[in-house]
Amino acid sequence: MRFLKRIAGLLGFVKDEGHEVRDEDDVDVDEDVNRPETHLPRKGFSVPVQVPVERSLGPVLVPCAVGDGGVQGLKWYARSLKIDDDGDVADEFFDEILPIQSSGKEDEHQHQPFPRLQVKCNARPAKVRNQTLIRDGKVLQRVEHQGRLQWV
Repeated sequence: MRFLKRIAGLLGFVKDEGHEVRDEDDVDVDEDVNRPETHLPRKGFSVPVQVPVERSLGPVLVPCAVGDGGVQGLKWYARSLKIDDDGDVADEFFDEILPIQSSGKEDEHQHQPFPRLQVKCNARPAKVRNQTLIRDGKVLQRVEHQGRLQWV
């Protein structure tokens, strides 16, 4: 509003009131300065500003009694584990495909080609019941296999 009043003053449209009377805009400016910050919406356009908030990050591993709690944050890993028919637990199982060797003396002098690996598809997802952290820092999973629970 002050801007429009200045333009009106330059063009010759002046208020007849004296300087003793305070403008409404001056009152609003003084109120804004004296008013405490409440972070509530005010008159006019406003832009929301991100205020940094300190978050206390908790520990990833929390000590607890044996058999209590478990390990925090490793359920995503436990869901990706697979178990095969022998009871072995791993992320993935591979079959080794050996190259066909011909019976000839010329092949002895050449380098043997590397075996190829193929992902086993018959491994099923492991049923992880519990996770624990042992003293040397390893994380063990308790897996159900053929009706028995075993630590892996």
